[in-house]
Amino acid sequence: MKQATAIFGGTFDPVHYGHLRAAAEVSEKLDVTDFRLLPAGQPPHRDHTGAEAYHRLAMLELALAPYPDLTVDEREVRRKGPSYMVETLASIRREVGEVPIILCLGQDAANKLEGWHRWRELFDLAHLVVMKRPRSRPRYPEAVAEELRFRRVRSTSVLMNEPAGRVRNLDVTQLAISSTDIRNQLAAGRDPRFLLPATVLAYIRKHGLYGAI
Repeated sequence: MKQATAIFGGTFDPVHYGHLRAAAEVSEKLDVTDFRLLPAGQPPHRDHTGAEAYHRLAMLELALAPYPDLTVDEREVRRKGPSYMVETLASIRREVGEVPIILCLGQDAANKLEGWHRWRELFDLAHLVVMKRPRSRPRYPEAVAEELRFRRVRSTSVLMNEPAGRVRNLDVTQLAISSTDIRNQLAAGRDPRFLLPATVLAYIRKHGLYGAI
């Protein structure tokens, strides 16, 4: 495996098999020694989450428990204030030194990159891997499209030769699962089993999250 750190961030509200399958596929394609799922503590672009950060962290830990190659990074949950990815990556960079850091995000999140706090600085800290599902389409603002254009590479191996600054697209399987739909099903008294791990669903019901009974 390659000496690099990959980060897959999100609210994971709740975590489901769409998240887990994407993480598994990208982890396999990157073949890195350190692949982390990182739940946002206080997402700056959302007024609130359906579950408190400590619940979302606990559910993610339950979901990943059977998979030692995928780990949870708690730093945004533990840190006070808004969860800005540029600050998170700077913290990770101080810890790992000059090994490559790879930030993995979906196409929808990448399309909104211009709204991220100090977004241009992300490339000083990490490579960007855009996880592309078959029906997702790039819709970058002009400034982002220009930034990505000269950074894009076609080979994953290029990411391993530099600590940061490149962009790579990777295809992942389309699973028609969304956290919003799961929350809506639970609030309506429906059963979202088989959309998320049984351990996560049991935790949701135990704690009465998302209106579950």
